Amino acid sequence: MLKKALVAMGALLITALPLSASAPDSAIPPVEILPLTFAQSGLSGPGGERIRNDLDDAQFVALGEDHGFADAPILAQALAADMERHGGSVYHAAEIGPFSAEWLGNHFSGITTSNGLKKVGAALKGKGLAMPFTSNVEDAALAAGFIEANGTSRLWGIDQEFMGAPMILLEGLSRRTKDEAVRNRMLGISEADRIALGKLAFDDAWLAKANADDFGALSKAFAGDKAALSLVEALAASAKIYQLNNSGSYAVSNELRSALMQHYFLENYKKSGRAPKVLLKMGANHLGRGTTPVGIYDLGSLLPGLAAANGKKSLHIAFIPVAGSVRSIAPSETRVTAVKPYEDEGMGALLAAAGISVDALPATGHVVIPLTAIRLRLSGKQKRDLPELARFVLNGFDYLVTTRDAKPATHFEDWQP
Repeated sequence: MLKKALVAMGALLITALPLSASAPDSAIPPVEILPLTFAQSGLSGPGGERIRNDLDDAQFVALGEDHGFADAPILAQALAADMERHGGSVYHAAEIGPFSAEWLGNHFSGITTSNGLKKVGAALKGKGLAMPFTSNVEDAALAAGFIEANGTSRLWGIDQEFMGAPMILLEGLSRRTKDEAVRNRMLGISEADRIALGKLAFDDAWLAKANADDFGALSKAFAGDKAALSLVEALAASAKIYQLNNSGSYAVSNELRSALMQHYFLENYKKSGRAPKVLLKMGANHLGRGTTPVGIYDLGSLLPGLAAANGKKSLHIAFIPVAGSVRSIAPSETRVTAVKPYEDEGMGALLAAAGISVDALPATGHVVIPLTAIRLRLSGKQKRDLPELARFVLNGFDYLVTTRDAKPATHFEDWQP
């Protein structure tokens, strides 16, 4: 049971009953539910003020999400705006491959975001599985905010190239050769992937079956072309990660993917001057501190020490709704996504352990729940009894942003400009 909610300074403050036989230490802060609003221009409300206060010395802001919502990329835009108000340029590390990020940058360079989105939407027509996440309009708009009019990019693609990426990347590669046979080979792979993925035949996608001989032949065809060889190398690394996963070697696949992400992240980091400020947005598994639900130390564990070396900190925020609607990958003969009802029982269990009823949350809008107070109040057994992701969020993040009314992302296939 909850004590009576107290309204203080516009914030809903929930104080939970003791969670053990003895009363909680008086030094432990109360459990709070802080109303939050956000837009492209920044954060507001009591929850926004709390987060903004933490931005003063934050070099990294890591926004871990459950995918498929419109809310998360808009929250990321708000965080980026407030980070910039605290001084200095902000870079954005996204859960896409470096060459997909470059592809996006080329489509936004020199034009308005609105026209860039139209250009991306047209290029993805019939290729809805070419990219993860930035095939959603809100995520593409977030990425566009880090592309300057002159083409200079502050967007870092730090993941493997997606399974469907050859549909867009090999077209560009084909233009780098004068050998008609090689050009036709690239275009043939792109078209074969479009057909295979359109039929949901993921095992027939090129990255699911390309071998060392295939990549060796490509390297030979583009010998001396440094940019082309870099793309071939990236595709080979992605193929290895996918094929290990498809063969059941999940642990090795996850380790290799994490190592690749950290490599790309540090590569961009070193090129961006001293102690660059970075907004990261990707799946929550990647951005929490500590051992992830898949049993590895991912990128989120790298950030605190890297920031501390510069006298700064990393701020970790999880965006996971408890209810609403979500855009899911659900390919059919005519589509690649579908909007579905959403309910996350893991976050509900976390709130229940803290003495918070989901019904105590507003029916609409968003709230910020600081996790330190909950983490300090729960006993070891209570933490162990939580679902794995909920336990990871509790231990690995500073704040949970949640809602009972999450909005689904807008895939380009449903976008009406």
